[in-house]
Amino acid sequence: MTDSAGRPGPAGRRGDETWLTEVAREAAADAGGAPVELLGDYLRLLTDAAVTGRRPRRGELDAVEVLGRRAAEQGVSAGRAVRLYLSAARLLWRQLPHLDRSAESETVRAAADAVLHVVDTAVATLAEGYAAARRDLVRREEALRRELVDDLLRGDSDLGGLVERAEPFGLDLARVHQVALAAPGRRLPDTEAAISTLERVVFDRLGDRDVLVATKEGLLVVIAPADAATPGGARGGGPSGDLGTLMHGELDRLVRDRPWQVAVGRRTRGSTASPGPTRRPGRR
Repeated sequence: MTDSAGRPGPAGRRGDETWLTEVAREAAADAGGAPVELLGDYLRLLTDAAVTGRRPRRGELDAVEVLGRRAAEQGVSAGRAVRLYLSAARLLWRQLPHLDRSAESETVRAAADAVLHVVDTAVATLAEGYAAARRDLVRREEALRRELVDDLLRGDSDLGGLVERAEPFGLDLARVHQVALAAPGRRLPDTEAAISTLERVVFDRLGDRDVLVATKEGLLVVIAPADAATPGGARGGGPSGDLGTLMHGELDRLVRDRPWQVAVGRRTRGSTASPGPTRRPGRR
């Protein structure tokens, strides 16, 4: 049976579910304007759990995982997505009338246990889907980044296409750039750690616009504006601003027992920034 607002009563039957729509809307607002669509059938899962104790089926959890992936693809932060689900559970719990009327603590306790189980399972599944989508996005971005670096170094691709592909990575090919390649003395145990460390330092010193860090055949590749990567540049501020010296110093601190060789190419405008080894600062 249901109450006058269409909310489920003790028998678990549901009629007009406009109240669930309102709960979803309030939860989305509470989560900083997260898309209501990311809730899917989550509110109905909570209602069924509170009224009948039913736990989510595998197919229903798979749907939640898809919603987690969708949140990542839409650029919704993981924090906002989780907050949406937690807010929805809190708001729905307040509006379950059969719990308000129940004088039996066991009834309330059983409903709470069932609802918390759904919340725990659904949020964990949502996070798994979100993380999986983020990994896929990172892999796709890395593949696109490597293809862009290959074409930039080769210099024989369509310039208009390169400009369009470089834009999402913050590269303005109208500026004069330099290319630096770094090669470790021995194979790295964790290339991603080296890339992340180098990105942080380069972005901190040179800014995150018009800078690209990637890998190519075991090498670390940095493409940066020439005016920002030279002594006396706006952000260089002295010898430490030199791109090759900056890279070598940081990489040497990262892995001390694996000497690095860093080669810096000539300054070039557009898509022909050759990585020729004009200098090898700090070569060992």
